[in-house]
Parts: sequence; C-alpha cells; structure tokens
Amino acid sequence: METRVPARLSAAEGRRFGLSVGGMFLVLGAVLWWRGHATAPVPAALGALLVVAALVAPTRLGPFEHGWMRLGAALSRITTPIVLAIAYFGVIAPIGVVLRLARRNPIARPRLQSSRWIPREAGARRRRDMERLF
Repeated sequence: METRVPARLSAAEGRRFGLSVGGMFLVLGAVLWWRGHATAPVPAALGALLVVAALVAPTRLGPFEHGWMRLGAALSRITTPIVLAIAYFGVIAPIGVVLRLARRNPIARPRLQSSRWIPREAGARRRRDMERLF
C-alpha cells in the first residue's frame, strides 16, 4: 500500500515534520554527546538544521519528508516479518506445543454437548436491545 506524499507540504505539515524529526535528532545528539561519542555533532547539526528549516521555510521540507517516509516504509518491510516471526515462534507456537503435550484442545466442546449454541427465550429480543448493543 503505497501512498504518494506531495512534494510541497503545507506550512503546518512542514513545521510539524521539521520540529518533530529535528527535535528527535537533537535529543539523539545530546544523548551521544552526554555519553562521550565523537559522532554527537552529526545528528545534533542535522536536528538543528531541520528545526531552523521548520521555522523559516516549512513548505520546502516536502522532499525530505518524502525521503523520510520512504526510509520508514523500507525499514518496516524488513522489521515487520522479523517481529511477527518472533511473536509466532516465541509465543504462539510454544503455547500450542504445551497444549498439545497436555492433550488439551481449548476449542473442543464437552462430550455431552451437541453444540455450543446457547438457547434464548422467545421474548428476549427487544428493539431496545438491538439499538444499544454494548
């Protein structure tokens, strides 16, 4: 599902993008500086540049936001299968194996029941009950 990002943003959209992403880069630069990394000025400068651009010319940040969103989409194509595989093989499959070893089937109905249908009284359905389901 690919959505096209316009090359020119409105002033509010550009400001929101520049301030949020620039702010995060400034925070990253501050954390790297606090930990003594030599690369701290790079994200700090990038963050400062984005914040200044968001305040001075927010409509010109469209191509940068487009590239940022494409990077996010590419990373999600890589990380989503990894996270889902961890969830499946780390949570769902072990639960199934344990239930199989314990000879339990949570969806099996009791032997004496022919179905799981719960009968209702004939007069139990009222219009008022159908209007407010919850």
